[in-house]
Amino acid sequence: MSEQMSGQKNSNVWVQIAALSVALLMYTTSMTTPALGEIAKAFPDAAPETIKLLSTIPSLMMVVFALVAGKLTQYISIKKIISIAMILMFVGGIPSAFVGDLQFMIVMRFVFGAGYGLVFPMASAVVADLFTGQQQNKLMGFRSAVGAAAGVVFQMMGGILAAYNWRYSFLGFLLIIPIALLIWFKLPDTGVKKPEKTPESGIKEKKVTSISFILAFVCLLVNVVQFSFMTNIAMVIQSDGLGNAAQAATVLTVFTGAAFVLGLLFGNTAKLLKQFTVPFAVLTVGLAFVVLIFANSMTMLIVGAVIFGMGFGTFNPAITIAVAKSAAKPKYAAVAISIYVSATGIGQFISPYLLKFTRETLNLTATRADWQIAAATLIVGSVVSMVLVGMYSKKSDEVKQTV
Repeated sequence: MSEQMSGQKNSNVWVQIAALSVALLMYTTSMTTPALGEIAKAFPDAAPETIKLLSTIPSLMMVVFALVAGKLTQYISIKKIISIAMILMFVGGIPSAFVGDLQFMIVMRFVFGAGYGLVFPMASAVVADLFTGQQQNKLMGFRSAVGAAAGVVFQMMGGILAAYNWRYSFLGFLLIIPIALLIWFKLPDTGVKKPEKTPESGIKEKKVTSISFILAFVCLLVNVVQFSFMTNIAMVIQSDGLGNAAQAATVLTVFTGAAFVLGLLFGNTAKLLKQFTVPFAVLTVGLAFVVLIFANSMTMLIVGAVIFGMGFGTFNPAITIAVAKSAAKPKYAAVAISIYVSATGIGQFISPYLLKFTRETLNLTATRADWQIAAATLIVGSVVSMVLVGMYSKKSDEVKQTV
């Protein structure tokens, strides 16, 4: 197929919908989260930490299997990896709706987590693989928006199903079937991204660059501090007497809504901010933490959540595109994204422990100490990165003029 025909095929609306639908699979895990309380009641002898494994195992598996997904792209196509992931997620999700004790469900979560880890980087890789230029920017933003919306819808669906019976929340994984049919019939298969050997040395060409690893490390650090918003908001609201779990859910929903809107607008945002998109997004999240630190009412917390969502909704697609472009060649974008996703998972997992170490080192005892650390880190980091990006851009322009 010629490049022109391929471009026409990828501009097809159904191809775009199929590519974006992969993002829905990432958020199916949120359907069982509202059922954790009911599951704890059903297994009163189980420790709370054991119950929480049902929620944390997929995230831990993501760290490993995101890297596996990147390696697999050298042997099978992205579409086939997504297909394997969907099968694992279905097999690991549905059985717990009908049979099994807690130990069985934990084992099934490992199976589900393997599929979850495979599909997570592929949701971005498939967009980077099929689309280019402004269309890629637009669809990467849409992918982020679709994910934000799916997280809210799936969590609400899981809560409704769990209200009848906690096992029913696992029936939500039946949604994988229509998503799978759409992907199988409408998503193009672009083949294997096999590395080539250079004729001179016989050594395989490199797939990622040092920039890929630098960006992955930056994402790890950003997630260490920004994840404190999700983990601390409920405790802050309760300890400061600003509300209860319902108010915490409201703040998180507002944050998700803001991220959804900015995801839809990302194409225009990236066109306006250009190379400063990522630093500006990080600065926005940092300023959101400043608002959250001084918020003394639900209204101010909601304002902080809106600003946070704006930064978050811009940062995710922007950094994903930057990571994809950091690959040694466009066909290796999936490998670079897999490394970035794995680093993101590590950052989220170590966030509570690293922030605790920092608090104790700095002797910070306030309820919102984690947010103080986050605000300072993100604002300083964004300013430094803006200066570095500006210097690099100026140097590149001078080189081009010289040439």
